[in-house]
Amino acid sequence: MLRRIFNILTIFITVNIYSQTSNQEIISGSVSYISSQNIYVQFENTTGIEIGDTLFVKEKNNYVPSVKVEHKSSTSCSGTAITNKKFEVNTQLYAIVKITETQTTEEAKDSVNAAPVIVPAVITESITTKTTLESLPTLSGRVSVQSYSNFSNQQNSFDHQRWRYTFQLNAGHIANSGFSYSQYISFAYRADDWNTISSDPFKALRVYDLAVKYNFNERTLLWFGRHLNNKISNISSIDGLQFESGLNEWTFGAAVGSRPDFTNMEFNPKLFEYGAYVNRIDLIAFGDMQNTLGYFEQTNDFKTDRRFLYFQHSNSAIQNTRIFLSTEVDLYKKEMGESKSDFSLTSLYTSINIRPSNVFSIFLSYDARKNVIYYESFKTTLDSIIENETRQGFRTRVTIKPVRNLFLGADYGYRFRRGDLKPSNNYGGYLTYSQIPVIETSATISFNKLSSSYVKGDIWSANLNRPIVYGFDIWLGYRFTNYKFGMGLEDLKQNSASINLNTYLLKPVLLNFAYEGIFDKERTSGRFLANLTYRF
Repeated sequence: MLRRIFNILTIFITVNIYSQTSNQEIISGSVSYISSQNIYVQFENTTGIEIGDTLFVKEKNNYVPSVKVEHKSSTSCSGTAITNKKFEVNTQLYAIVKITETQTTEEAKDSVNAAPVIVPAVITESITTKTTLESLPTLSGRVSVQSYSNFSNQQNSFDHQRWRYTFQLNAGHIANSGFSYSQYISFAYRADDWNTISSDPFKALRVYDLAVKYNFNERTLLWFGRHLNNKISNISSIDGLQFESGLNEWTFGAAVGSRPDFTNMEFNPKLFEYGAYVNRIDLIAFGDMQNTLGYFEQTNDFKTDRRFLYFQHSNSAIQNTRIFLSTEVDLYKKEMGESKSDFSLTSLYTSINIRPSNVFSIFLSYDARKNVIYYESFKTTLDSIIENETRQGFRTRVTIKPVRNLFLGADYGYRFRRGDLKPSNNYGGYLTYSQIPVIETSATISFNKLSSSYVKGDIWSANLNRPIVYGFDIWLGYRFTNYKFGMGLEDLKQNSASINLNTYLLKPVLLNFAYEGIFDKERTSGRFLANLTYRF
């Protein structure tokens, strides 16, 4: 009863506000970026928009509340969704702002000396709004069955067939409550191992996510079970409790539990771990900036296995540019059985994606990392490690669209580790033309060349993609591989042909069939994949 009274009062207040059109206006913006937690909206300016305001999606004559503003800058703002509507980049959102008294006075002054104008009567478009901010129940998921077969003309080959079943489910705000549920489970096995699997099904079962969430309010929540947290995804899934809360631009979180077993993803309480993180979101210049700092300690049989800091940064402050950086610093090491504090850079990854227009884009990345050492889990092999070398890699990709439907691209990769005879270089390019006239086909040709201390070679490939009839698409591909190995190994010259058939005719059911045949001098092999997926 109280909820019904609240909704009636809210509707009354909202309609009353919108009826005062003499000192209000509606301004529009567009979604520029969507993260796991927030929706970012770009405006010409955000004057009149305040934290706590609501942004609306227009559906016919209705303005439907969609996003609650939590952060703002001079030209953009961000907030959380208050509807189950799925947002996309460039979706139009609207804000209703007050016109300041100064603006109204200036407009009046400009009109004092103006000649009178007879204006015909105009019937203004009525605006109705839905004002409830209750989180609506949501349900989505995916069920799939896959069959993968491998075969060859070699008598000593290991021909086999694999089956894989997956079930993903997300249920939000069950029965209008604060409870939500998520799961991602797979069951995979080889057909010739079925007798073993049938006696112990858990050998084929893999649980990647199985958790219940409770929202105390919009910013405070608790996860219980096995869950992969997007803010600390480098930690992988955690079996236990994860708590998160926020205030203004800040979000604070903590986790305690254990890691899934290394070998079979089963629950293993001996792999106890705990940690905390802090996240901040700011709106600056042309976009947003996010920073996350986390601390975690992982153990094995309650002895320190690894202790490290994690930092992640992303921003789009520069127009049409997104920058990303993540790094891990190890704080613990063990040498010849003696525990020591440490401050060693384990990994560093940074990338920049620049897209100044629809005609040109460039992507750059740098990657430097060492092998992660778990001192208790792999202690039998640690004494043989004298120095953990850093592997470094650099990649760049350029894409150009000189005319409609034509795309040109080039990429280059470099990787080096101390001890390699020479660095590994990988470069290539591609040309794509989509929707070729008359035949309505998209075509791509590509080239890739590899040079390293143990192999030199190149790969040429071409593929065609087109609809056959309504609801059916076909993809045809050809690849030629020419590799020359060192150390007296025989050169490899290989031809490969593939075909892929998709149908969306039975939506939401997807059927997919794929075949790839590989042919060289003496050996012929092939792979066949069949996939059936149902989404809801």
